Amino acid sequence: MKTRLQCGNVFAKCRFSLLFLSATVTGLIGCSGKGDSVQPSGSGGAAVGGAAAAGGTGGGSVDSGGAQPTGGAVTTGGVVATGGAANATGGAIATGGTIATGGKAATGGANATGGKAATGGANATGGKAATGGANATGGKATGGGVATGGATTAGGATSSGGTTTAGGASSNRSPGCGTTINRPNNKTQQTMTISGTTRYYLLDVPTSADNSTPLMLIFALHGYDMNNVSVVGLYNFTSRSSGKAITVYPQGEGPAPGDTSHWGDGVLKSTWTANDANYTFMQSLITDLESRFCIDPSRVYFTGFSMGGMFTNSIACAHSSWFRGFAPVEGMGPGSCADKNAKPPIMIHQGTADTTVTPTAGGEPTRDFWLGQNGCNQTTSSSFTGCTSYSGCAEPVVYCVGSWNHTISSTATANVWSFFNGLQ
Repeated sequence: MKTRLQCGNVFAKCRFSLLFLSATVTGLIGCSGKGDSVQPSGSGGAAVGGAAAAGGTGGGSVDSGGAQPTGGAVTTGGVVATGGAANATGGAIATGGTIATGGKAATGGANATGGKAATGGANATGGKAATGGANATGGKATGGGVATGGATTAGGATSSGGTTTAGGASSNRSPGCGTTINRPNNKTQQTMTISGTTRYYLLDVPTSADNSTPLMLIFALHGYDMNNVSVVGLYNFTSRSSGKAITVYPQGEGPAPGDTSHWGDGVLKSTWTANDANYTFMQSLITDLESRFCIDPSRVYFTGFSMGGMFTNSIACAHSSWFRGFAPVEGMGPGSCADKNAKPPIMIHQGTADTTVTPTAGGEPTRDFWLGQNGCNQTTSSSFTGCTSYSGCAEPVVYCVGSWNHTISSTATANVWSFFNGLQ
């Protein structure tokens, strides 16, 4: 079932309340101001999970009466390999890699010399993990992160396809490395088909990219009743990174986004629901982009604004191993995680002037959830701009506050880039 939020009119009689019901309850709006200002006047305001207001004055008016969906189903988005090596912390999950059969790790074999595998346990090649036996030696699936926990050889050399053994160097190169680069126009909508539905995205590849040096990959999502065009200039990670990152801007559920910016004007009424279709869309983008461009599979990141921020929290719960770090901006949730082992690095941004996602309804409960999920204590330190970091966490949790309203502030994007860039 799809999930949406139901809210009253926050412009005229703002009264915002949200319930965190489950890992799959996800709905949030993404319509208000732009830059560091409120929504431009003259355009309809956005609904909190409901239909966008039409004909309203600027400033983020919200239509009431939007039905709240419940129970967005969370799926893994892909088949999880069994018997293979575990995914490394922070590594992107394997996507599209086929599983080798018949592979078996050596048991009781003597350590190999000269970087060869132990007798009886040939290393998986091509990044495939063996099934039906012990974990593949240092195995790594195609496009995935470095596996851990497998049997290893002493001083083993890296096998073909980027598989890593103990003592060998990790290969952080996607299948697209070494191929001829085809750089698309960053203003032209790209498409792919997911379960019979055409999905859209914009792609910003650095002009310096040559498919030789592995780059970071950053997903950047818009909010409710918006399109990807409207947020390109606000995130702009490709430029901020000085050419070190490719940025992909997926379009949410709804009609084709077009090439004109839409922000809370009631035209698209686009949404982000934590469902199998959207998770599959994200996973398919990772697989496709890593096959066409030289990307470091261990450095793939995810951020989103408003309803896109809510989806960021949801996918951090459902598929934390797909991405190295997450950064919801003016979002909220998730309330709970079905996966109790999901402990992702996360940075949360909350504006004190935001009347759509208020600090008490959005940012603070989100912060407290991830502090508990990641096992943090209350010892804090200042970090980034206007941010607090916590100690004792399984992975970093950072909470940032500023005086902005419901928007993607320049402070937030600068902090998010610094946070992502610092996660190795």
